[in-house]
Amino acid sequence: MYIFPVPSSAHKTFQCQKTNSQIMTTGNSDLFGFDFSDDDFETKERQTVKFMPDGYQPKIETDGWFHEYGNNSIDDVMLEQHGPNQIRSSIEHDYFYKNYDRALSSALAFIRVAKYDEKCKVTGLKEITDIAMHCAAKLNKLDLLNELLDYDPVSLKYHIYVYTKYTELGRYTEAMVACICYHKERKLDYRVWAIMADIFMKSASSTSTVVVQNEMRYHLANLSMQRAIHIVKNSRWKNNIDFVRRRFEKDVAGLENRLQETIQKGGNADKFAAWMATAPTEDDKDAAGLADFKWDDIVWIYQDWAVRTDIILDDDTIRAVKDM
Repeated sequence: MYIFPVPSSAHKTFQCQKTNSQIMTTGNSDLFGFDFSDDDFETKERQTVKFMPDGYQPKIETDGWFHEYGNNSIDDVMLEQHGPNQIRSSIEHDYFYKNYDRALSSALAFIRVAKYDEKCKVTGLKEITDIAMHCAAKLNKLDLLNELLDYDPVSLKYHIYVYTKYTELGRYTEAMVACICYHKERKLDYRVWAIMADIFMKSASSTSTVVVQNEMRYHLANLSMQRAIHIVKNSRWKNNIDFVRRRFEKDVAGLENRLQETIQKGGNADKFAAWMATAPTEDDKDAAGLADFKWDDIVWIYQDWAVRTDIILDDDTIRAVKDM
C-alpha cells in the first residue's frame, strides 16, 4: 500500500473549506455585526372586510356646530372676526335642509347688520339675498319677497323659480324682462317660454278690458307655448334611455296641454305675427293690451319667433349658470 504525500496546496484548500463551513455555522451577528430578531420577519395576518348589515341606515347629521352662538345674538356674532362666515354657513345649512323659516330669519338679520352697522365689514350680499328671496318665495311671503326684489332685483336675474313669483306679485314687466334675460343666456331651457306664456295669460285675465285688447296677450301666450314645444322637440334627448324618454314624453304632453289652453282662449301666434307685420309702434301696444310690457321685449319675442329654426346649437355656446 502506497501512501502518497498530500501536496501542501491541497492541504491548505481542505483547511480553508473546513474553516468556511465552521464560519457558516456561526451566527450572522457574529460575522457582520447585525442583530436581527425573528419577529422582524413576521408578516401581518390578512384582514377580513366586514360588510354592513342589510338593514343599516346611515346617520344624517342635521345639527351644525355653526348654529351655536352661545349667549350672543346674530348681531354680536356678525361683528366677530369669523362671525359672518359662521352665520353664512348656518343660513346655507338651514336652507339645504328646508328650514326656510330659520334660514329666512337669519338671512334678514345678516343683511340688516351688513347694511346698517358700520362696524361690520361684510360687503357681498348677493348670495344671502338670493337665499332670502328663495325662502320668502317658498314660504309664499309675497310682501317680503316684493321688498327684497326692490332691494336687489339684479341678483334674481338667472333664478327661474322666482320668475313665477314675479307674476304672482303682478309685476309682469319685471317678470318678462327677467325671462328674456334668462333665455338669452340659456337658449335651450324651454321652461322659460312656458313661464312667459303664464305671464301673458295672467296679465290678460287680471285686467277687465275689452276682449279684443286681451287677445294679443293670448296670441303671445300661444306663441310662447309653441316656442317651448319647438325647443323641447329639437333639443338633444337620449331617448334610448328609459327614464330620459319618460321625462321627455311627460314634458311634451304637459306643454301640449297648456298649448290647448291658449287655443281655448283664442290664442293664435300667426295673428300676432300678422299684427307685427303692419309695423306697429310703441304707441300702439297699449291699444293691443300690452301696456304691462316693454315694447323692446315684444319686438324681441317677434324677432326670435321669426328666426326660430336656428334652435340646434353647439354646447359651447351655452353658458353654465355658475358662469353667469
